Amino acid sequence: MNAADRPAFGPLRGLRILDLTIALAGAFTTMLLGDMGAEVIKLESRRHYPTPTKGLRSPPRGDDAVAMSAGRDYADSDPGDDPWNRLSWFNSQARGKLDATMEIGTELGREMFLRLVERSDGLIENNAPGLLEKLGVSPEVILERNERFIIVRMPPLGLWGPDYKTSGFGWHFEDLAGFYKVQGYPEGEEVGSIFMDGASGPAGANAFLMALLERRRTGRGSICEVSQVENMICHIGDLILDAQMNDRVPLRWGNRSPDFAPQGVYPCAGEDAWLAVSIRDDAEFVRLRQVLGDPHGLQDPSYATLGGRRAGHDLIDAVIAAWTSRQDKMAAATRLQEAGIPAGPVLDEADASSDPQLHSRGFFEMLDHPSAGTHFHAGANVRLPATPAVLWRAAPTVGQDNEYVYRDIIGVTDEEWATLVSDGHIGTDYL
Repeated sequence: MNAADRPAFGPLRGLRILDLTIALAGAFTTMLLGDMGAEVIKLESRRHYPTPTKGLRSPPRGDDAVAMSAGRDYADSDPGDDPWNRLSWFNSQARGKLDATMEIGTELGREMFLRLVERSDGLIENNAPGLLEKLGVSPEVILERNERFIIVRMPPLGLWGPDYKTSGFGWHFEDLAGFYKVQGYPEGEEVGSIFMDGASGPAGANAFLMALLERRRTGRGSICEVSQVENMICHIGDLILDAQMNDRVPLRWGNRSPDFAPQGVYPCAGEDAWLAVSIRDDAEFVRLRQVLGDPHGLQDPSYATLGGRRAGHDLIDAVIAAWTSRQDKMAAATRLQEAGIPAGPVLDEADASSDPQLHSRGFFEMLDHPSAGTHFHAGANVRLPATPAVLWRAAPTVGQDNEYVYRDIIGVTDEEWATLVSDGHIGTDYL
């Protein structure tokens, strides 16, 4: 489906948002806004290849371990001749977006961008602080061209302060937010999660929506700052307060809990198969014993209380693991759930993509990509009955919507179009 034929849908229909994001955090933000009906236009430079967003320009190929690992990111494990269009990392969060090439760092490209700003409602970017200023399109310049424009900036550490220019990836900033010290096993390895990207997407979308409400009242746009690290710290506010009030580093519990016992993730039959179980109170422990056949190892009288079960957690875990290791993880989860015990299989990506619950709700939708082929894609994570999301097409290829953006929206003349093409602004690949 062409951009000009894009259906109108969702509560944000009629809004146009420019996407200058990289990697996942900002792209997740614009995906959520696009799912709600906004027209999202990703702008790309042909002169600067976006490795964090599109992967390696020339990924390794062959049957060695490195090439096979890289191949997992591409449709049919094949980077093809245009790996930037086939990368699942990008395609998974760019469905329904438009794509145009534009050299904002040049005088002509900057003017094209500002003409597009005049016809748009907002912009999302999560680049290193100062990029807009470096390109000559600072927020002040943008707002001079469109006073109703909304700019959401998502720098890792904010736009000012002694460390705001610190560079790194998500896991580096998770460490600065205090996440590594509380993730992992009590006396073992700290565990990273790349939590920042997943947490930042909704935060950026919420910032845009709040600015949109403000614009309805004031008639003016705004500049919103979303510090990704500060947003992350809000997710562990209780631990931050614990450290301040009690002058201690919060404990790492691993799979255990300060409130429930036993609680853990237990091995099941099959390769790398696991089951998560939590026992919230004494009655649930009695039911757990019944499901397991009341084994001798769970009959210690002290286990009737939370304190006793916590003291004997290792012994209890061994008994539970002896039972789960003989069980199919799905069947074991069903038996425990039927007994009223919180339990669930640990699903890998293949399990999740074939999960009957998700498919029965129509969560996955089939989209046809011109280079990567036809595949199930994760659907919208918000369901609005009156204005439902529409996954109207797969992720765009580089420059797929140049004609629509330049001719239909910006309104360039034939002479301007010819100049943009000859100067390398407009194209469907990278220079």
